[in-house]
Amino acid sequence: MHLKRYTFASIILIAAVSFYVYKMVSTGTYTLELLGINISLPIAVWSVVPMTLLFLASFIHILYYGFKDYLRRKRVSRDIDKLADALFWDVLKESKKHNYTDKEIRKIGVVLDMGCDNFLKVDKKKCHEHIRDAIDIVTAIKHGEFVDLKKINLDKSNPLTVQNWLNFLKAEPAKAEEILRKSESYDQKVVNEAVKIFVESANEQQLEKYAHLINNNSLIHLLDTMSKRDEKDKISLELIDKLLMQKSLSNCDYLLLARKLSKLYTPHALLSFFEKLVARDERAFKAYIFILIEFEMLDRANELLEDTQHDEYLDFKAFLDLRKAGKHYPINLLLQQC
Repeated sequence: MHLKRYTFASIILIAAVSFYVYKMVSTGTYTLELLGINISLPIAVWSVVPMTLLFLASFIHILYYGFKDYLRRKRVSRDIDKLADALFWDVLKESKKHNYTDKEIRKIGVVLDMGCDNFLKVDKKKCHEHIRDAIDIVTAIKHGEFVDLKKINLDKSNPLTVQNWLNFLKAEPAKAEEILRKSESYDQKVVNEAVKIFVESANEQQLEKYAHLINNNSLIHLLDTMSKRDEKDKISLELIDKLLMQKSLSNCDYLLLARKLSKLYTPHALLSFFEKLVARDERAFKAYIFILIEFEMLDRANELLEDTQHDEYLDFKAFLDLRKAGKHYPINLLLQQC
């Protein structure tokens, strides 16, 4: 509170006023009777008595409230140390209770003491109003509700933001395309889920529009849900080929694709489709052989495998040898590596 400066300035002022009165006003004395006692002092001294009393009163006042403020700051400092310790244990997932002296800090500490992973144990009546709002948001999102987060502007990759938009898609699947229109504004997990929902009912024109967002998983999901479509709404192999041209697929990706397609399209269409794929990407070769085996075109499969290196495609060669020996193992054995 700068008591030294205040005291020094007060003494200077009192001395200056006393000196001015003594030199410029009067050098005489004045006698005051107080409780039967006559007190005789120079007028210059009497002129600064009220100032001196005011100084002493203000000095005591400042000293008292300065000491109170010192004690309050000490309490706050200790409570801040307790908050830091509470956060330390919360990071380690080991909640510990603390006794907070300051009422406002206690409203924050009560949350940390219960741990930030489980707000159900927090008494919201005891916590800070701002924190209470955050708890309500987290609780609602964890219960599957969609909350308007525009006011708090969380990062798009924040786990709460991601879960919130997943809740939105679950409640409003018909609005998945709204996410795709502004895909750059959403986390990739949200976009992937929106694509997954979107491809279930989208027509060819719509799929082509968002082809750049359709990854391998969403393409497989599209094929998995194809059986729910009417024959007239079935996606053509031409469009599937366009989707594949934008992707880099492994041997396993092509094999899984072949397995899905074999249940949806005619042998003639698929053979033509995979011949085109093999001509473009040799990694589709296994998938082509798979289709030949699936449709019992074993001679053609053997013929193609004979043109490969001795140590290549051993699993397919062994499978065909077993077929020749009259042993019919399920073709899905060829997918075990995937």
